[in-house]
Amino acid sequence: MNVLSWWRKCRGKKDCLLCHGPAVSDGLCAGCAADLSALCTDAAAACPCCGRTSSGGTVCGRCQQTPPPFERLWASAYYEAPVSNMLYAFKHRADRSMLRPLCAVMLNHPPPWLESESADCVLAMPLSKRRRLFRGFNQSDGLAEAVGKRYGLPVLPHTAVFRRHHAPQSTLKQHERRKNVRNAFVLNNQRVKNRKILLVDDVTTTGATFEELARMLKQAGASAVFCWALAHTQLKK
Repeated sequence: MNVLSWWRKCRGKKDCLLCHGPAVSDGLCAGCAADLSALCTDAAAACPCCGRTSSGGTVCGRCQQTPPPFERLWASAYYEAPVSNMLYAFKHRADRSMLRPLCAVMLNHPPPWLESESADCVLAMPLSKRRRLFRGFNQSDGLAEAVGKRYGLPVLPHTAVFRRHHAPQSTLKQHERRKNVRNAFVLNNQRVKNRKILLVDDVTTTGATFEELARMLKQAGASAVFCWALAHTQLKK
């Protein structure tokens, strides 16, 4: 084989995004895909309401005492490597190649309640205008579009919700996060009224952002709010 033929053959190969071995599907090799699957949530051990760890998959004590403003919350995987590394590359280095395998994690491990709840539309967790301009994109848009396409649901446009600029939740301590997102959202009522909305985000920690947006959606006339995150940093606690 001459050099030109070898170069053409190598150029046509698809390498795993994580280990650079031969990719099988979604940009990953079989081993890395298995590593991702190992991080996925066990529905039998999660609270059906908030998604946190709950013995026997029953409604946890926190949700019994103070029901959240949304109907259900689910996270497909734990926020640990390699999921955390992939999300960092996607969000902060604009590595768009990570979107496909991240979407696959969500779609291969959907909420156990999704089929029965029959949402009307999908809404990506909005970014403030300043943060969107700084980053160049909203990392939740691609996830929401993949979910909408898989389940045949329309994705609401950015104009449905305006988000005021606040400090990033990831920079704050747990007790500061609810205060930080209070009154952060302004809604277009005509977009959400009488609709069952499926919110999609990349990561949830305390659930404060989901709770605040769900509360505002309900006030604007949404009939139900369901939440789906790619990853959760608290599910093992």
